[in-house]
Amino acid sequence: MATLDDIDAMRDDRDVDGLIRALADEDEFVRSQAALSLGTLADPKATEPLERMRNEDPSASVREAAATAYRWVVGRLREVEAAREPKTPPTR
Repeated sequence: MATLDDIDAMRDDRDVDGLIRALADEDEFVRSQAALSLGTLADPKATEPLERMRNEDPSASVREAAATAYRWVVGRLREVEAAREPKTPPTR
């Protein structure tokens, strides 16, 4: 069982795998904090676990945290993808 301090340490260390494992913790506050921490890191590996969690977690507050984190991750990934797209010069 992880603690909220453990979640903070994992976020600070960018331990995406540890945070994903914490999504299965028995404590709903730990699961919520792990989800939100994954959202702030915006790692593509978190997309599927967060999507599953936002639909399946028994706690409404955890589902809400996962949905928020999912939006953050997907939004950041879209920003990165848009920045990679080649810029076409305007035609005259």
